[in-house]
Amino acid sequence: MKKVLLYAIPALVAVVAAIFLLSGNGKPVNDAGPIKTAKAMKGDLRIEVVSAGVVSPDVEVVVKSKAGGEITEFPFNEGDLVDKGQTIVKLDPKTERARANQAEANLLMAKARLDKARISLKDSSVKLERQRNLYQDGIISRQELDDAEVSIEKAKADLALSEAELLQSREALREANDRLSDTEIKAPFAGTILRKFVDRGQVISSTLSSASEGTQIFSIADLDKIRVVAEVDEVDIARIVPGQEASIKIDSMPEKTFAGTIERIAPKGKVERTVTVFEVVVAITDKDKALLKPGMTADVKVLTRLITDALLVPKEAVKTKDGGTGVFVMENGSPRWTPVKTAETNGVHTVISEGVGDGVEVVTSAINANGETSKKKKRFFF
Repeated sequence: MKKVLLYAIPALVAVVAAIFLLSGNGKPVNDAGPIKTAKAMKGDLRIEVVSAGVVSPDVEVVVKSKAGGEITEFPFNEGDLVDKGQTIVKLDPKTERARANQAEANLLMAKARLDKARISLKDSSVKLERQRNLYQDGIISRQELDDAEVSIEKAKADLALSEAELLQSREALREANDRLSDTEIKAPFAGTILRKFVDRGQVISSTLSSASEGTQIFSIADLDKIRVVAEVDEVDIARIVPGQEASIKIDSMPEKTFAGTIERIAPKGKVERTVTVFEVVVAITDKDKALLKPGMTADVKVLTRLITDALLVPKEAVKTKDGGTGVFVMENGSPRWTPVKTAETNGVHTVISEGVGDGVEVVTSAINANGETSKKKKRFFF
């Protein structure tokens, strides 16, 4: 039994020592870094709304054709500049010309039917007058007079139908001629071809076809009028108004800042990832806007307020203690709590309106209510 106790006592001592060290009751070792500080300085506080957006043309049109058929000419490429009214694409006109010829023939037949209906009405009118005289003289029966009156009503109806058919034939011919003229597809305005959806040899369908909405041929945009469409959080949208100046940074050109102006704000927001945002259109007014291409990612900054000659401290320097707001001021190498009054902040700096003066050194690192940085204890494990 004594031998067993002799072995148990050292083991018990080791367990107690391990618990003592693991519980953190060993000697603490302060490995916290040095206190970080900054000086309160006079300056200007810029309060800005920042949002992401995409560069896009003010007007982009996807061109289709009223005509259908095979593309015989499409000599332009994406990025080419074109003039208003310039022919961009040519289609084989055989199908549309045949359609126009058929429509013209239908119009001629409609005119002939109208002439025939007019002659028939005139003839029925003469017969009705004759039948009336004969009926008054007692030569024919009432039934024969009624038949003559019915005949003239039929003639009037045939005339109205022929007139309607003539109008229909004229519209069909106008549409056929439009389709024929649209076998030469022209640029709707001066601009840049952004994308070609088809090329020479392909067969496209007409926008007038009931089977489809028409084939997309190319898209064109006026890149002289370029903009950024940004999405602004509903928290900030009240501070944005048309006419405000904006600065634009492009991810691919970080060294360059482009000038812009708020043009319009969407009247209705939309939900993006549970957050309501509003589309804001920023017109780019910079002289170097030709460097920008549609689809580029942009960051937009809008200055909503400028506070000049204010006393500024880093936002991290402002802390709370016992329900009050203040800063820790360094005096003789130690932090001292000083209550202050704060004003606006832009998320980086905060305006101090009362409590400290210019040039005062304030603590920016994490610090507790006693003015001490956090300490860590090293623990040992067996």
